[in-house]
Amino acid sequence: MILVLSVGTIQASDVNSTEIGIDEDNALLDEDSSENLSASLDEVSLTESAKNQTELSSPTESVYYSGSFSVTLRDSNATLSNRTVHFSVNDVIYDAVSDINGVASVNLKLKPGKYSIFSYFDGDDDYDACNLTSQLNVLPTIKASDITKYYKGGTQYTATFLDGSGHALANRAVTVLVHGKKYTKNTNSKGVVSLPVNLKPGTYRIVATGPITGFQLTTNFNILPTITPATKLKKVEGETFKVKFLKANGKVLAKKYVKIKFRGKTYKLKTNANGIATLSLKKVKKGTYNVVCRNNDGLSKTFKINVYQRKASTKLTSKDYTFLPDEKRVIKVKLTTALDDTSNVGKVIKIRINGKTYSKKTDGDGVASIDLSSFKKGIYTVQYSYDGSKYFKASKSTKSVKIFDTTDTKLTVKSTTHFGYGAGTSLKVAYTAGGIPLAKKTVKLVINGKTYSKTTDANGIVAVPINLAIGSYNVTYKSTGDLVFSPASGSCEIDVFQRGPSKVLWKCGSSYKDNSQTFKVLVTDSKGKATSGGMAELTIDGETYTATVGSDGYAKFRTDVAIGKYNVKVKFNGNNDLLTSSNSKTVNVKLSKFGNGINQKHAKGSSAYLKSSSHCKVGSKAIKKLVKSLTKGLTSKVDKAKAIFNYVRDTLDYSYYYNSKYGASGTLKQKKGNCVDHSHLLVAMFRTAGFNARYVHGRCHFGDGDTTGHVWTQVKIGSKWVCADATSYRNSLGKIRNWNTNSYTLHAKYASLPF
Repeated sequence: MILVLSVGTIQASDVNSTEIGIDEDNALLDEDSSENLSASLDEVSLTESAKNQTELSSPTESVYYSGSFSVTLRDSNATLSNRTVHFSVNDVIYDAVSDINGVASVNLKLKPGKYSIFSYFDGDDDYDACNLTSQLNVLPTIKASDITKYYKGGTQYTATFLDGSGHALANRAVTVLVHGKKYTKNTNSKGVVSLPVNLKPGTYRIVATGPITGFQLTTNFNILPTITPATKLKKVEGETFKVKFLKANGKVLAKKYVKIKFRGKTYKLKTNANGIATLSLKKVKKGTYNVVCRNNDGLSKTFKINVYQRKASTKLTSKDYTFLPDEKRVIKVKLTTALDDTSNVGKVIKIRINGKTYSKKTDGDGVASIDLSSFKKGIYTVQYSYDGSKYFKASKSTKSVKIFDTTDTKLTVKSTTHFGYGAGTSLKVAYTAGGIPLAKKTVKLVINGKTYSKTTDANGIVAVPINLAIGSYNVTYKSTGDLVFSPASGSCEIDVFQRGPSKVLWKCGSSYKDNSQTFKVLVTDSKGKATSGGMAELTIDGETYTATVGSDGYAKFRTDVAIGKYNVKVKFNGNNDLLTSSNSKTVNVKLSKFGNGINQKHAKGSSAYLKSSSHCKVGSKAIKKLVKSLTKGLTSKVDKAKAIFNYVRDTLDYSYYYNSKYGASGTLKQKKGNCVDHSHLLVAMFRTAGFNARYVHGRCHFGDGDTTGHVWTQVKIGSKWVCADATSYRNSLGKIRNWNTNSYTLHAKYASLPF
């Protein structure tokens, strides 16, 4: 902007010094000074500059991968060259300088997709800043799609290759990676490459790479099998297994013969009009089987099927319900079967509650439900049952339902308020709403100045052991409530007193059989009055058993120990009224089961029962050292024999094979063996300890249902042959439980096994 000032026309009062930069003193002209102005200064030009406006524009809406994005920078008159333009995309800044046409270009190297690009010019001394936001679509230079075909189908992988300008890349070598294998192919005149993919059924990654742009495109090539199961893989005995066969074009292979191998036998079966071949599972027992199917196109596919018993197992699943006032009361139970399919639909479930049974059918999800809106408040036990059918076993489930009619709560003491000193008896407080227990709620108790925060159990009870000095105490308790139930509080007085002495009296005999033993003791106070409550402990043969003292003062223990003499100890742990006490007694446990090859009376020894054999090395260094260690400090023959037997039973693993494999010494080293090698080690150890010992061979029926040949041992203790089968943890010296001793076939007894 140019301002032209004529000196002759300027008046002092007209000059604004702040606008033209002349100070105030010089701006005031009097008559004298005006006469001294030179005529050559008739006109003064003052010049003020303004920046030119600029703009950015771009015609580019899409580019191919590796192509350039351009903008044009111009002012109102012409394009601007040699100016830096910035490009911001994906938080990355790129710079480019405009050419003689004002065009700034940048290769963004962006993956195919849509982007927002912010271009801007910072301006300079002559030109204003400007910016432009553009939407840019980056296009791939390879075009290919995911492909799905059937095995041996004719569909090929195809891809079209382009250059950075989008023109077909004709007659150029390109690379295609198929399932890790690299192929080099030439494009045709349209830039297209075709590649047959003849692999086994599965999904394969194909990576194509452009030779000019370096762009890579990954697609999936999915090859479908021409063999598929037409029925579930979980079957019931007697059902059929169906397989569907297809052609390479995906159409059914109708009325054609195919092969199916099952249980070692190959069947030639003809498909029906739907391409389905049917395999009968008649007389096929419960188990897991492989079914190998072969199509005429050469494809072979193996299916693992599970065959269940004629009656498949079922399961009923529900939960414990809690209903508040005015809530909808509907309970549900779900039936599932071992077949894990829709076989749980439309089945009748019986729901028994409050003494009445309701029958409900399962819906499409196998769920049966019942509305309890008519039921009053209370705690109900719900019994769900499914009676089963020709194909399914019965099942049962039991849950609980709580129905509340109020949210007002109450805290009530549910235990004694008199506590024996040192007994640790608990003060119990119940938290209820309308008499219904509230579970998993917090109740705080203050006892002797200490605060206890407890969570109620399933019965709404909190318990705090009282371990205070003798005296009287005040207890306060309160609940905080929640969004549903109101808070409650209360208090009570408790006292702690000195407990009295107790006695434990034996009320049983001293002679027992080894099939089981029942011991009974009576707990009384010092005056002989029976007490109730508290726990008693009985220890025999290193095992401790517990029992509760009943209301009649008796505690009963049931044990199961092997033959021998035992010192039995009983301890009463005290209760709220009485202190602890103990007692002991010696008992004798004798053999209960006798039979040929089991336990036998009138035993006669023989030197043959003390000798070594090829598989039974008596007195070997390792066995002798072990026997000495096991029997050290033991005086009775029964205790020594038990120590040897228990070691073999508890230390060795069972391994299935026929006849002898390791012998006594090898079995000790391997720490495993079959029944024969178990017996070799037992006999060697017994004989090393000075016992007569022998082998017994028979045919036995085991608990798992198998009937097979078996070897065990007998050891002579006193005048009896005592059985010793260490192949099962269930067995003990003189007692066999892993096979039926009432039904077995005895083959022979040996001093040395012939196998």
